[in-house]
Amino acid sequence: MIVKVPKLVKYSIGSVGNKTFQSTALKIYAALYDLSKKKNSEGFFPVPSVYLRDINKKYFIIIDKFIEDGIIEYFTRQVSDGKDIFTTHERKYYNKRLNQCMRYRFLINIENGEEIDVDMDSNKQKRWYKITKDSLEQLGYKNIKISRDSFGRRVHHNLTQTYKHELENRGFMVIDSKCSQPRLLYLMMKNKGIVDQQYNYIFENNLDFYTHILNHLNLGDRQEAKDLFMYWLNSESYIPNKYKINNLFPEASKYIKSLKNKNYKDSSSTLQREESKIWIDDILNNLPFSFGLTIHDSLIVRDKDIIEALKYCKSKYPQIEFSVNEL
Repeated sequence: MIVKVPKLVKYSIGSVGNKTFQSTALKIYAALYDLSKKKNSEGFFPVPSVYLRDINKKYFIIIDKFIEDGIIEYFTRQVSDGKDIFTTHERKYYNKRLNQCMRYRFLINIENGEEIDVDMDSNKQKRWYKITKDSLEQLGYKNIKISRDSFGRRVHHNLTQTYKHELENRGFMVIDSKCSQPRLLYLMMKNKGIVDQQYNYIFENNLDFYTHILNHLNLGDRQEAKDLFMYWLNSESYIPNKYKINNLFPEASKYIKSLKNKNYKDSSSTLQREESKIWIDDILNNLPFSFGLTIHDSLIVRDKDIIEALKYCKSKYPQIEFSVNEL
């Protein structure tokens, strides 16, 4: 990753620990630099602790150093001390219940500085990375490209965009999740005790989400139903009344709105991260055989492994409905 490093940042990095830890500090800065592209109107941007922890478990030392040196500051909110509701003080704000992580903003101009190419590949020690790399090598790829984005923590590799064409009729199958993000939204609300009777009814009765809203909202076809869900999840404000999805799922709509409290893209980021935890950090990372490639909410395996792979996925996540398709 190419980042611009101002003099103050170089000074701050140079004053922490040995050269190895300074290298880590540069990666932490590069991560903040990249995440700042999603800043809101006030300059604050979300920084998931799991992302920084992947770089180094002691990331907080560097974050505190950057704060001390006036490079960044964290988002605060006025809270009461619990005894006197009229007496408040500022405190750093995050909310695990609503999947709202810490937010920071730069206090300096990060666009003026020396351009440095930072090697951000801190994932090479992870088993999911090794399986992905080995699988691509087994397929004959020489120039292996594997990266993980900061928005939804999705993994991208040589076949992410072309797997349907490249692997067609070569003895591979795909396991994916039926109605993945609508179901994840249901599971997230269920975990938080949020009840939307109409929304819950779909999954508690093993109905197809997209077919259900297609019929109830008089949509044209299944693709329009999928587009509506994504618009509901990703739009900056509520959906036009003509679609009536907010009326159909009032509590789910409120929950989605709460995820967009700071940035309307946060709801999409949250669901993608939930997918990534399942498919990458768990299923792929603990795969019981050596070949496997993830495509966001799906897993590519060899024909000979499909029975074991499907059994493995179902044992891990009985609350998810998996489907199998041949490439």
